[in-house]
Amino acid sequence: MVKPYCKDGDDIQKALWSRIIITTCNSAGLLYQTNTRLGHFTHVILDEAGQASEPESLIPLELISEADGQIVLVGDPKQLGPTIKSRLALTFGLSMSLLERLTSRELYLRDEDAFGAYGAYNPLLITKLTKNYRSHPALLTLPSKLFYHKELEVCADTSVVNSLLNWGKLPRKGFPLIFHGIRGSELREGHSPSWFNPTEAVQVMQYCCHLAKNENAAVSVTDVGVITPYRKQVIKIKLLLRSVDLADIKVGTVEEFQGQEYMVIILSTVRSQESFIDDEEYCLGFLCNPKRFNVAITRAKALLIVVGNPHILVKDPCFCALLEYSLMNRAYVGCDLPSELECLQKCD
Repeated sequence: MVKPYCKDGDDIQKALWSRIIITTCNSAGLLYQTNTRLGHFTHVILDEAGQASEPESLIPLELISEADGQIVLVGDPKQLGPTIKSRLALTFGLSMSLLERLTSRELYLRDEDAFGAYGAYNPLLITKLTKNYRSHPALLTLPSKLFYHKELEVCADTSVVNSLLNWGKLPRKGFPLIFHGIRGSELREGHSPSWFNPTEAVQVMQYCCHLAKNENAAVSVTDVGVITPYRKQVIKIKLLLRSVDLADIKVGTVEEFQGQEYMVIILSTVRSQESFIDDEEYCLGFLCNPKRFNVAITRAKALLIVVGNPHILVKDPCFCALLEYSLMNRAYVGCDLPSELECLQKCD
């Protein structure tokens, strides 16, 4: 559909004859080789601005007109930011995108008194998209509360998001969420820094079989996604799924799922050894990382299944909120609960 309107090639000079140029941030640097002047572009629209580092973002922005140019940063500062591997770069703040840094400045802050009629933000500076066309209301309630001031509006196709409300494995019919508590064992192989949890991997496989292999299969294999924070757990789950002829189910880390959506998301949190909870040497994956948590639980359209150790997860504010939400809606199954949550399990 787009091809008739596009030109491809390696002649950067010819590219500048076009009124619109689509490029990555880094590739925009090629334009500087043509002596392109400041002000060549009237508009720069930077998509997924929350995932670009600030130096990356500045490459295309430097060519815009200072007099009347307009910059639009599109993205979600509450989801995954730039991937920065250098500890030095992290120390100097490069893990924060330009979008996130600007939205933390006074000019861009939320002000319900001044801008209550415009979604609490200055309409000349921020447009907040609140309509969600992906998820069932039950799956949207918690992220809306934790990250978006309860402002997300459910606009998804009801025939899609309600399609699994009567699935046989739901603890509560009509509520498409399962928190499956497991006190498994986390392991590492050799000197690998990556963790895996065999008990959780088997449980994930069983849920996949219930969803896609039974005679009355609820969904197709391409409608199921499995998210886990550790590469080793990804490998173990893939091996298990291959053994039951479900190799087409996508399994990956949170980063591989940003921007994607599936009918069903199964989340394996892996970590289970409480003695490591305060040890900085052992990265706890989702724990203490609200952005990764937010991305992980907002990929599902019709069903979210979380598999993990509640005695570990209760120590993280986001996962604790998810546990409480599950218990209050009778969507928890599995092992015993931490003492601080037992009272919720008794509530009706």
